[in-house]
Amino acid sequence: MRISIPVSAFVAAIVGFGGTLAIVIAAAKAVGATQVETASWVTAICLAMAIESLWLSWRTRMPVIAAWSTPGVALIAASSGFSIGEAVGSF
Repeated sequence: MRISIPVSAFVAAIVGFGGTLAIVIAAAKAVGATQVETASWVTAICLAMAIESLWLSWRTRMPVIAAWSTPGVALIAASSGFSIGEAVGSF
């Protein structure tokens, strides 16, 4: 296997993760989440994506990467008047 294949996969994962992570943090700030709540939200999303990716990859016997709901997070980030509980529930 050429080295460019895993390197390009790693770069794509980091860019996809980093771009959406900024939107998740903006959404957390928009609903007034504390730093601990924001960290908990990001951790829960990352763990859920990891478990989903592992399960789907095992089930299909193909590499699968789960995706964030970027439009959903962007909608929460652009909104106001919601609590953190309502934002997490809607996400």
